[in-house]
Formats: sequence, structure tokens, C-alpha cells
Amino acid sequence: MKRLTVFLLIQCSLFLFLKIPFVKAADKVPMDAPEMSDLQELLREATERNPEIIAAKKKWQSAQDIIGARGALPDPQLSFKQYVESVETRVGPIKRAYGLKQKLPFYGKRGLKAEIAAKEAEALKASYETVRQEVVRRIKIAYYELFYLSIIIDITDNEKEILKRFEQIAMIKYETGKGSQQNILKVQVEISRLEDRLLTLLNRKKTAEARLNALLDRPSDHPLKKPVQPEFRDFFYIRQQLIRIARDHRPELKIGDAWIEKSDRALTLAKKDYYPDLTIGANYIEIDEGPLMFSDNGQDAFNVMFSVNVPIWRKKISSQVQSAAKMVTAQKHAYKSILNQTLFEIEDNLFKIETARETSNLYRNVLIPQAEQSLKSAEVGYITGVVNFLDLLDAERVLLKIQFGYWKSYTDYVKRIADMERAVGIELPGYLPAEIPPEFTEE
Repeated sequence: MKRLTVFLLIQCSLFLFLKIPFVKAADKVPMDAPEMSDLQELLREATERNPEIIAAKKKWQSAQDIIGARGALPDPQLSFKQYVESVETRVGPIKRAYGLKQKLPFYGKRGLKAEIAAKEAEALKASYETVRQEVVRRIKIAYYELFYLSIIIDITDNEKEILKRFEQIAMIKYETGKGSQQNILKVQVEISRLEDRLLTLLNRKKTAEARLNALLDRPSDHPLKKPVQPEFRDFFYIRQQLIRIARDHRPELKIGDAWIEKSDRALTLAKKDYYPDLTIGANYIEIDEGPLMFSDNGQDAFNVMFSVNVPIWRKKISSQVQSAAKMVTAQKHAYKSILNQTLFEIEDNLFKIETARETSNLYRNVLIPQAEQSLKSAEVGYITGVVNFLDLLDAERVLLKIQFGYWKSYTDYVKRIADMERAVGIELPGYLPAEIPPEFTEE
């Protein structure tokens, strides 16, 4: 009767201990913190605080402010002459003279200089957008990595508690002669292994938090709330649409366009040096009264002047034109290089997105249900004595590994979408594209 009571006690303990909830792959993440950090809030904060973004924005604004100055006239020249020895004229000696000159560049030069400055500002604006988008991508990657580490730590903590209960079960069975000491040692080794993994995960989490804080211009040890689980939405864009979007929105391509147009205008400006610039001026001359009695004796004089430079050094100008022409060619090839890199990134990220999605679906729809069913069977078998303790641990370990794999593929999926958004230069709302126009063809 006593043995029967002990046996029933063991079976009840096993039943209660083994009915411990696992973190389901398809469920929302069980976060302990009452507050969670929203990704969009962090992105808004980064736009206002990130030093890289602020520096790039100020450079763009600085270039924007200088456009008017680049197209302005050169400063006029004011001159003054005081004669040490008087120069005698018919109406009297010249005492002093005042002059004013203004250089007028050849027609079109000022406009071209303003356009060149405007294209520089346009390029810096696109450069600012490049920096902003890269910071956004890095924040998303860091945020998703922090989410992944948080959920893996939660799962590992939960698993550690399960193993501790397994240890108690093994001890009960050992004390009643129903189990072996090897089972106790085995589960203790598993617990130690998980503790070591937890230390590694916690260190990685600190690194991820420090990286995110750096992007937000915060102290590295600034406390962060737990991240919200990113939504797993299907990605339906195809290659042709992504290429079209990238051509319209990728800032690096806009930079390339701006530099090509700037180089074209610089070439036109260099050719304008074949033509002379005009200088106009006026002089006012003070004259003292002379000894001769003329009606205009001592009357001040006034004159105007016109002058042009003579561009006779044609070799110098030709070399400037050749240099500008080669710069146009260089910028066109640079644009082509950026376009090729963009096409590669689209192809690469499309492959990675599809791989992560298929892997995640495989884990969620096939591997996790199978592993959970296997663990349930092992639980029942262990309670009834058909399955030994080591088989139960193996089933539990397999489920844990599969859960890790699922969340890894889950976060890889959203990370690769962040990379794709960076590649095309715009956020892809809902991952749902508009219809492709019938006339659109793949380039």
C-alpha cells in the first residue's frame, strides 16, 4: 500500500511538472516588462538626435544657402588716387581722382555657377537622405536583433525552469528507487549548459543595447524597454517593381544624377571662358583752379570706361574644357556602378527574403508541430514508463533548438526586408505593391 501511494505521488508530480507551457512560435512574445519600446518612436528620436543625420543635414542646408552667392556679380572695385605731384591740365592741376568698376561675366556664366551650386546642394540633400536611411536601417537591424535576443533569453529562462523541475522529478524517482542517479547528473549538466548560454545571450543583449543607444546618441548603458514583436507580413514585391522604385527613390542614384548634371554645367561653364568678360567703370576727377582764365577753369571732370579681357591663352582654356569633359564621363560611369550595385542588392535581398520566409514557414507549420507532438509523446511515455528520462530530455532539447531556429528565421526575414527598403530607398508600406503598368518591362 505504501509503495502504491509513493507511485501515485510520483505520477501526479510528473503530470503536474510536465504540463509546463512553452513559448509557442505562432503566439505573441510573452514580455515581462509593462512597457515596450516602439520602433517608430525610436526612428523619430534618431532623426532628431543622431549626430550623423544632423551633420549631413547641416551640410545640405549650408550648400543650399550659398546658391545665391555663387550666382551673384563679383564685388565692384572702388579706387582712389591722390596725386603727390599735380598734373597740369588746360583747366587746372589734377588734385585727386575717384573710380568705380564692375566686372560683368560673359552671358550665362552667373546662371551656370548658380546651377552648379544648386546641383551640389541637390547632391548633398540626397547624401543626407542616404545617411538618414542608413541610420534607419541600422536601428531596425539593432532593434530586431534586440527582439531576437530578448525572446531567446525568455525561452531559455523558461527552459531552465523546466529542467529544474525535471531535476526534482529525477530526484523523487531516484529516492524511491524508480530512477537512476545518472538521470539527475544528466539534467544538471543540461541546466549548466543553459546557464552558460544565458550568460552569452545576456552579453550579446548588452552589446545590442549599446549599439542601439549609440545610434540614438544616448549613453551606452541607457536602459531600454523590451522591443515590440515586429509583424510578420508577406512580401509580394517582384524584381521589376523594385528596380523601378529604386530608380525613383534610391538616394545614391539621385546623388549620381546630380553630379552628372553638375559636371555637364561645369563643362558648359568651362567653354564660356573662350569668350571675354566685360568690365565697365566710371571715374570722377577733382581739379583745382589754374592760373589761366578759362570759362571752365577748375571744373571737375568725369569719364566712363569699358574693357574686356582677351582670352588668348587657348591651351589653358582647352585643358580646362577637356578636364570637365572627362569628369562628365567619370560621373556617368560612377552612376552606372551605383546602379549595378543597386540591382545586385535587390536580387540578393529578394533571395534572402524568400529563403527566410520559407524557412520560417517550415518551422512554424511543420517542424514545431512535429517537435511538440514528439515531446508530448515522450511525456506520456515517461509517465507510463515506456520512455526513459534521457529520451524525454532529447525531445525537449529538439523542441528548444527548433524554437531557436524559428525565431532566428523570423528576425532574419524582417531584417532582410529592412535591407531591401534601404536598397530601393523607400519604406515599403505593408509589403503590398501596386499593380505593374502593362507597358513596364524589365530593364
